[in-house]
Amino acid sequence: MGGRLAVPVIVTALEQLTEHGADAAVWRRLGRAGEQTLTAALDNPEGDALYRDQAARADAEQERRRAVEREAQRPVCKRCGSKFTDQRWEESTARGGAWTAGDLSVCGTCRADDVTREEAAAEAARLRAAASPEPEDDQDPGRGRGWFRRRLFGLNEVG
Repeated sequence: MGGRLAVPVIVTALEQLTEHGADAAVWRRLGRAGEQTLTAALDNPEGDALYRDQAARADAEQERRRAVEREAQRPVCKRCGSKFTDQRWEESTARGGAWTAGDLSVCGTCRADDVTREEAAAEAARLRAAASPEPEDDQDPGRGRGWFRRRLFGLNEVG
């Protein structure tokens, strides 16, 4: 709050000054009730408290502005339109976080849906692979399944 200076404005009537003198309670400070002595009218006992109160209000306003600016920069999910949570925002902007954050243009909920879909697809592929019938061993050893096996069996028969 540097630069702000409170200047008291005090007034009196010339008749009161003449009748009672300058050191009497004839001074009125604007913003206060009643008449006071000159030193009491010029004194600012609540000035420090007022300054602290103004500084606190200014700090709160500055913090509010920062929060508004931060929210204006918060990313929005390309898929559902919701704003990123602080955690998701951090994941998507942290150094090296892109490796684990997945699609950086989607929010945490959409990312969780993607992970669930990927895990379900992987599980389905695993189940398909486990359920596919294994070819039975051929009774004819001369009929191999691959080049290497044919050759191996061919060597065994010759030798």
